[in-house]
Amino acid sequence: MIVGNTDLRMIRTRKFIIDSFIQLLEKKDFNSIKISDITSGAMINRATFYHHFLDKYDLLEKVIKEELMANVLQELSNNEEFSEELLKSVFLSITKFHMSLSDRCQRSYQDMTVNIESIIKKELEHIFFQSLLKKYQDESNENLRIVATMLSWMIYAAVVDWKYHSSRSPEDYVEYAILSIRQLLKKEID
Repeated sequence: MIVGNTDLRMIRTRKFIIDSFIQLLEKKDFNSIKISDITSGAMINRATFYHHFLDKYDLLEKVIKEELMANVLQELSNNEEFSEELLKSVFLSITKFHMSLSDRCQRSYQDMTVNIESIIKKELEHIFFQSLLKKYQDESNENLRIVATMLSWMIYAAVVDWKYHSSRSPEDYVEYAILSIRQLLKKEID
């Protein structure tokens, strides 16, 4: 019985830490946030923070992964096997994630972009690798890993291009990009 209570307390404490961190991100630059700021907002001591997270970068990574993965998994619920629809869904969920993060954490968004990029690319690589494995079971894992890596970087780069250089909606952008790729590949085949 005590184990269950301990788990609930740990879950609640972790949530307090994350909520405190997100509230700080909405008000301060990421680089100026201190562990003491987070622990004060969560009403815990430093040792408790370090029981859950290594540092604020570890906390950032886990927050991004959890929020990103929740969005991506929701988008992918109908598209687990590799397809054009999967690429579109991933692109759209990443754009939604970026928009939400940049709106909620305006002051710290730019400070976090390098960390965000690294985390998202790793997560996308994993998603693509798993979906490619399902569809191309006879293909070597190394080939699929390479393709997954390329796709993760391409999708992330497209999101960045859309964010900074496009006036199209994310839906129009991804449709246009896929159509352009199809047309280029068709020219190569013809």
